[in-house]
Amino acid sequence: MPDNNQGSIHSASEGGVIGKHPDAGPSPLVVAPSTSSEFNTARLRLIPIACFSIGDIRFKFDSSFVLPAVQAEMTEFSALRDLDRRIKGAPISIFGHADPSFQGNFDPGNANTAGPGDDYNKNLSGRRAIAIYALLIREPSFWETLFSTHLGADVWGTDAIQIMLDAVSQQGDSSFGSSSQGSSASAQSARAQDIANDRSQRKQLFLQYMNFICGDLKLDKSVDFLARNAGTDQKGDVQGCSRFNPLVLFSSEDEDRFAQAWDDQDQPVLRGERDPRNAHNRRVLILVFRKGSQVLPAKWPCPTYKEGTAGCKKRFWSDDEARRSTHLPGIERKFKLTQDTFACRFYQRISNNSLCDSLTAVRVRLYDPYEQFIAFAPFEATIGTRAPFKGRADNDGIIILPDVEPPASCEIAWGFPPDQGQDPILLFRRTILLVGFGETGADAAVKKLSNLGYDDDDTSVSIIGFQLDYGHLTDPVLEPTGELDDRTLNLLNTVYQQAADDLRRPQLDESQPGA
Repeated sequence: MPDNNQGSIHSASEGGVIGKHPDAGPSPLVVAPSTSSEFNTARLRLIPIACFSIGDIRFKFDSSFVLPAVQAEMTEFSALRDLDRRIKGAPISIFGHADPSFQGNFDPGNANTAGPGDDYNKNLSGRRAIAIYALLIREPSFWETLFSTHLGADVWGTDAIQIMLDAVSQQGDSSFGSSSQGSSASAQSARAQDIANDRSQRKQLFLQYMNFICGDLKLDKSVDFLARNAGTDQKGDVQGCSRFNPLVLFSSEDEDRFAQAWDDQDQPVLRGERDPRNAHNRRVLILVFRKGSQVLPAKWPCPTYKEGTAGCKKRFWSDDEARRSTHLPGIERKFKLTQDTFACRFYQRISNNSLCDSLTAVRVRLYDPYEQFIAFAPFEATIGTRAPFKGRADNDGIIILPDVEPPASCEIAWGFPPDQGQDPILLFRRTILLVGFGETGADAAVKKLSNLGYDDDDTSVSIIGFQLDYGHLTDPVLEPTGELDDRTLNLLNTVYQQAADDLRRPQLDESQPGA
């Protein structure tokens, strides 16, 4: 897990992670003597200094349409660019990623799931990447192409129009919002259909929606991108990486089960389990490079977001198919642990150690002493030995702590939202003790008791407190013995899981790591 000398988290939310990479330090330049007619050429190595990962939850499923909630992550990215001198004005490049599943699964020996799946996901990941690019530079023409040209289920349609109308209605100066305020559902639907059929109105709405999401954050395509818009179809600035670089691959048992679910068209398993568990792999990653970094499109190895997969495969590892198709019995393969799930060696080289490709997250709800969660609570979190990072909760008092693996602990301080112009005062402090999957026994029970608020130095006192509060839920009633007997452990596991599921307990509650 990254520590202090491996960069720091700037912000983290359900929709993404923004992190700063460690300082690469000065690059040594090797030069040789030259004659009067010769010269040495020096250039900066391509080193990312920051990253911004936009999660799958910020897009409609199997679609390139960007949802309005990404405004929160764009605000944080803008703040980082404004506040950090290393990053302000530094060029970026955008990489879209899809998940490994297509139809049933990825099988190199199956023509129905191997080649076609690569091509489809190359297009979809590229569409998501160009959607973010267009958003950042405020260029509606790219969105017009996405709207008008469909790819599988990636059909924006009137649903996307209605989402945009609802979002821009929050802006007092929106010509669209004012016309739909207070309208009936049928009138709003007719309005959305009218815009969907009118290119001029679509362009106007796209631009207002982009401004709503990004606010003051606007980039210059000729200055703020790695290839400076010098290549055809944004080569070097935007690329789709298909499903070639998954962060996690299912166990062999799960992969076989999901493949069978596809054959059976078992939608509850496919939509309810496989797709959510694959969400880590569906992402758009923005890499920020050192100031002065620039690439020549002709020498950039990645194909454009419009091109096929042939150019990608030229930069693959020699064992690329084994890397992205090997499923181990009983355990998932995770890139952060094995470093061998990416097919593309070029992408692995430039993105390695990125804090933004986080697989695990802890969800925490922040409460006041009266058992009420604090909406938009300011907080400061320290995870293990890493540098602390600051942020604020969402409107449900929930924060996301990224890239956390058991047995790490998280120290969190928080308070009430300050008045405008005032610094926050962090009145409360707690330590969250992570419980790993499958971790059982007395040590795990003590962690769970602590996370539920029973953290007395004397463990028996904590147990008695828990038994008094929850013992009535069992039949017969659980007596306050202070002992971790089987009935107490079973009740503790039930209460803890419920707290993790609904995040409504009157203390800091931790969900299981994952999506």
